[in-house]
Amino acid sequence: MRENVIIATKLMLQGFSFGSVYQTIRKHLEASMKRLQTDHVDLYYLHRMGGTPVEKVAEAMGRLIDEGLIGGWGLSQVDVDVIERAQRVTPLTAIQNIYSMVERDSEAEIIPYCMAHDIGFVPFSPIASGLLSGMITPQTQFESYDDVRNWVPQLSRANIAGNQPIVELMKQYAEMKHATPAQISLAWMLHKYSNVVPIPGSKNKERIVENLNASNVELTDGEFNALEASLNQCRVYGHRGLGGF
Repeated sequence: MRENVIIATKLMLQGFSFGSVYQTIRKHLEASMKRLQTDHVDLYYLHRMGGTPVEKVAEAMGRLIDEGLIGGWGLSQVDVDVIERAQRVTPLTAIQNIYSMVERDSEAEIIPYCMAHDIGFVPFSPIASGLLSGMITPQTQFESYDDVRNWVPQLSRANIAGNQPIVELMKQYAEMKHATPAQISLAWMLHKYSNVVPIPGSKNKERIVENLNASNVELTDGEFNALEASLNQCRVYGHRGLGGF
């Protein structure tokens, strides 16, 4: 049964070639469908742009849509120029860029473009790798050397300390709304944009449930405007941007 379930996955083109761009993407897709035990993927992303022209990727994705193998397609960590070039070949379903209270580059052009063209915007790292949960302090030791949080600029000890005013702001609103700081950060973006569907990462069931319940946290327009004004006064330490990993 797949009612009300959306299967989304992604591929990387770098280093793997099976002939044409279409053949390569299809081989990746077939391998993913086998692992997922499905014959259809609702949303298929290109993980990162490499040296392949986006027009060729868009053409291949269009063929896969016509063949009924995927329902739609998306791009990750791209700017409006790339989005427009892709859109002219095969209309996009979603853009998956980094976006959170401390990574707001997409607000200037990308999210407005997506809204104008009925493209979903799917923020990854919406809680800033845990920074906005309020659980990370300058003394936090991450699990292992290969924990990606060791390389997130905002999570160096100095930048965690510098970003504390934002974290404290989340805690204030969390107390006021009987929520958690992470839920406030998600409720903020859900209130701000109608086409945004954040995908917070999590390693345990408790955090997954907490994040899902953010949909029950409603900010009034007054609360949102006050929060937005306060955020605009805060300096962000450790900006990653679209070029970040």
